[in-house]
Amino acid sequence: MQQKLRIISLIVFTGLISSFFISPELSPNEKIKAYYRTQLKLLSEKLLVLKAAAEHQKDEKTIQEAFLQAKLCYKRIELFIEYYLELDAPKFNGLPNKFIEEEDPDALQEPQGFQVIESFIYPHYHKDKEKGLLLYINKLSALATGIKNNEPVFKPDDYILTATTEELYRIIALGITGFDSPVAQTSLPESAAALTSVQFVVQSYQPAIIAKKIDGYANALQLLQSARQFLLAHNNFNSFNRMEFIVRFMNPLCNWLGSTREKLGYGENPARYTLIKKTASLFSEKSLQRSIYMGDDTLTEARIALGKKLFYEPLLSVNGRRSCAGCHQPAKAFTDGLPKAMQLDEHSTLPRNTPTLWNAALQKNLFYDSRQTSLDHLVMEVLGNDQEMNKGAVNAIEKIKQQNEYLLLYRKAYPFADSTITDKKIVNALAMYVRTLVSYNSRFDNYMRGQANKMTSVEIKGFNLFMGKAKCGTCHYAPLFNGTKPPVYYYQESEVLGVPASADTLHPVIDNDPGRITILHLDFFDHAFKTPTLRNIALTAPYMHNGIYKTLEEVIDFYNRGGGQGLGLAVPNQTLPPDKLGLTTTEKTALKAFLLTLTDTSGVH
Repeated sequence: MQQKLRIISLIVFTGLISSFFISPELSPNEKIKAYYRTQLKLLSEKLLVLKAAAEHQKDEKTIQEAFLQAKLCYKRIELFIEYYLELDAPKFNGLPNKFIEEEDPDALQEPQGFQVIESFIYPHYHKDKEKGLLLYINKLSALATGIKNNEPVFKPDDYILTATTEELYRIIALGITGFDSPVAQTSLPESAAALTSVQFVVQSYQPAIIAKKIDGYANALQLLQSARQFLLAHNNFNSFNRMEFIVRFMNPLCNWLGSTREKLGYGENPARYTLIKKTASLFSEKSLQRSIYMGDDTLTEARIALGKKLFYEPLLSVNGRRSCAGCHQPAKAFTDGLPKAMQLDEHSTLPRNTPTLWNAALQKNLFYDSRQTSLDHLVMEVLGNDQEMNKGAVNAIEKIKQQNEYLLLYRKAYPFADSTITDKKIVNALAMYVRTLVSYNSRFDNYMRGQANKMTSVEIKGFNLFMGKAKCGTCHYAPLFNGTKPPVYYYQESEVLGVPASADTLHPVIDNDPGRITILHLDFFDHAFKTPTLRNIALTAPYMHNGIYKTLEEVIDFYNRGGGQGLGLAVPNQTLPPDKLGLTTTEKTALKAFLLTLTDTSGVH
């Protein structure tokens, strides 16, 4: 292990030193382009070494080491590829199976890149895999050569510091979780390599930072150096203290870089939508853009007041007995505590569990199958569903119109609209109230914002497990703890877990709900469901889209077994790794303890 650590440290150090010998007379962007050219050349060379090792049938250790060196080279330009050449990024480091990014559902991504190659050589390499291994090495090598030969395509601009902050976010939420090194578990030295590009960009802006008399430059460089050393000195994936790494190094780095970018006069990229601005720490409340999914709509106190009253109004239902709050009860984190929601007839059930409304405003994709992308459309659909509320919002309006109090509230909320109450405005007001239900001030959040007494050592251990060995953080991404993928934080992912129809682990049967495939007719979306938020999870039992698990202990056990495949179910498209996690009883307890720190209902308007 010590020998391996020395080799990794030498690789990272060599790449760092070789990349920093660039003329100080160049502008920041010219320096960055020169660094990019150097690293891209090194990447091509390392891929040729990997190819040669595979072709000459070298031993497993040699091939794995050649792979690691090539991967570290990529990590030193990941910052630039992901931001400026984002169409090529999945080809370098996409998932090892077919996938679709939610922002472009028509673009089916074929497996390619480092993660596919990793699957050939880890945990062990057999010579019968040589043909497939060489195929993907050649693809990756050709891609790197093509980009190297077309170097002018990379054009760093005024958003390079934003891209740099994104890389810090990527390291926190993806890098140290093992997201793109699921088998080799080399994510810690890879993150150290990624930090070298961050340091180079910061150093490139030294003259501008000094000219503006911006404080903290020397401290930022020391933090970057210390962060890399911390990653390399504690290179054990399961025992790595992610909380300490984030709090000691990454949070202050993000805060300084976000502040420095603003002081240098560089704004946000208007073409890059994001839920979390690149202005501070990933866990800072001021970075959260609560209105990102509202479009041109305006949140006002009058509209919220109208929406809140409507939320508790049983006249919205056809029988006059059910309000929105009937299924979304505030005391239960705006759920109903039932395995599956009750229909309007009060004895039949709906197909799925009632999801929490907390942070619904922070989600691009809505419903378990992600069929809606607007809260207004969601509310309209629910009001129009005969099994849930009514025969439509229009029918509800006729009853609402007869209430003078509503007419007054409506005129305050929409003073420039026609005085006649309309279904679209009622729906909009309800959506406005839901948009106020933001939970982002839990004990965990306060700890991340500097209040060191807000979490216990057991809870911190649970966070480290969540982001590491337990692999929760590779689907429930920090800090939102749902499927909104970092570092852009805009679209939500769906996952196939193989959830059974009941909690019976001895005779499991796959749940018959097809999930997202009914919306996007692709085989790998069979039984796929949106990854929900874990915030306020202590209050939202029972769990899963079908509500089969009554306790968090049961949920943790399901994941510990490897999901549906781990239970013995045939789920060929399962995206959850089927391997058992091997969590001990103590680790399960710690993991649950961390989840309980995500409780925060202080945002009720």
